[in-house]
Amino acid sequence: MKKTLIFIISIYFILISCKSQTEYFEPKGIIDRTEELKGKLEWTTLNDKESVDKYTRIGDSIFGGEIACNVKPLDGIDLKSFKVLAGTKYAKDDNHIYYPIEIPCIDYSDCGVCYYGKIIVEGANPKTFKYLGKDYATDGVNAFFRGKKIENADGATFKLINGPEYFYFAVDKMNVYKHSEIFKIADAETFYFDKDDKRNIGDVFIIGDKNKEWEFIPPYSIKEVEKN
Repeated sequence: MKKTLIFIISIYFILISCKSQTEYFEPKGIIDRTEELKGKLEWTTLNDKESVDKYTRIGDSIFGGEIACNVKPLDGIDLKSFKVLAGTKYAKDDNHIYYPIEIPCIDYSDCGVCYYGKIIVEGANPKTFKYLGKDYATDGVNAFFRGKKIENADGATFKLINGPEYFYFAVDKMNVYKHSEIFKIADAETFYFDKDDKRNIGDVFIIGDKNKEWEFIPPYSIKEVEKN
């Protein structure tokens, strides 16, 4: 009798587990338009069941990241004005600029998901926000890198230094920036990268200013070299 009772209880919990698993919200028929739109640099409105940069519209809700395990839609989004800039991970509505600053993951025994957590870009004006490339952006007052404000950067004069993949440099009237950190020993007014410099070989790049030159190897290695 005892064994029978244990067997019945075990079957019950198995059935409950299976039932809960089937209750997870996993939408079907989502169309991912990221590759189609990437590179056009146009703010795009999402239609129902469309996804760009893992921002997904389902009905009147916008989800960020993977959609499973009953993950909730993004909070506070103005659906009527919501748009995504494909290939940059930036999105906006009339109130905010968005970027997946934090992507937490949860892992249940029968389900796992990584979703957009913290997404509001603090201090960014959606009316004047402009993407510059290489994860840099400005709104004319502040400058941003990967969704975070670059402290003390001048958004009015902030501009990207064009370079190869994994080359993240920018300048404003005061400083040179590598990623979001100030490259303190470089002169902002004369800082340069010459793509035609014959010393640029493979993943080795020469950067410089009026006084010095450096050998840069992505992502972080910089050492001074003899100036030509």
